[in-house]
Amino acid sequence: MTSKSKTFAIALGLAAGVTALAGAAAAQDAAKGKSLYYVNGCYGCHGFNGQTGARNLVGTSSPILATPEAFLTFLRGRGSNQPMTPSTQMPSFPEKAISNPQARDIYAYIKTFKLDAPEVKDIPVFAKIQASAAAPYKPGK
Repeated sequence: MTSKSKTFAIALGLAAGVTALAGAAAAQDAAKGKSLYYVNGCYGCHGFNGQTGARNLVGTSSPILATPEAFLTFLRGRGSNQPMTPSTQMPSFPEKAISNPQARDIYAYIKTFKLDAPEVKDIPVFAKIQASAAAPYKPGK
């Protein structure tokens, strides 16, 4: 093996190692994210399945949930926008509160949410209410 070949092989090995480390650092674990979602109280506003509460996390095309990096930016970037008095705005989560790997795990868990609300026509009670509302009004009956 020539000196040039050895240098190239070493550089390639180093690049592969750095890439593997970067991949490990960015790995996301939805199971850990589920635990963190509950520990950090996310369910209080977003519900247990991301479909209820103050802000839906399911079935939206929100750019906040487009990538893990966008999610991290959203979590971190609002610190200066927090009100001085109690508010219903989502709190800011600095890295000392939720680390980047933990935030990526929460993101991975959120991405597992599936929209499972039934169609309105498939809710029997609602269909009865609609039929009743559509019937002509007859006072005294």
